[in-house]
Amino acid sequence: MKKFENDLYKLINEKYLGEEQEQKITKEERSSFLEAVSNFHKLGEMVYSNAKLQEVTKTLQSVMEQAEKVTMQESEHWFDNMTVSRHMKQMNEAMKVFEKTAGEMNGLQQRLESAYEDMGSVLNRYYKINEALSEDQYTAGVDDGDASDGI
Repeated sequence: MKKFENDLYKLINEKYLGEEQEQKITKEERSSFLEAVSNFHKLGEMVYSNAKLQEVTKTLQSVMEQAEKVTMQESEHWFDNMTVSRHMKQMNEAMKVFEKTAGEMNGLQQRLESAYEDMGSVLNRYYKINEALSEDQYTAGVDDGDASDGI
């Protein structure tokens, strides 16, 4: 019964009170983390690269409108007009889907950018973003066998 009580106590501490033993990170893991933090700005370039989607949508809309006008004017035969008209309708339906999806993506893009900026501001409180940290600037929690390396 005593073993059961100890196991139960350990389970309660780990799962509900959050009192589990944290494993220290290795030097390799720490170096990898610091490199990722120092390159955080590069990730931002990728996050913000989709911001011009509304411009692309407007340009495509203009191209589609012009394509319909020019194509309809250039088709001479009644049969060709019917086929061309059907194709133009299909193209316009695809453009509507594109516009709707681009609008949805714009909202998601704004949420994505906001989340990225929130993560960056928290990271920037503790680490230098855009610069790699030197080895002795941060050593807390690193398992290198020397306990005197703290902050």
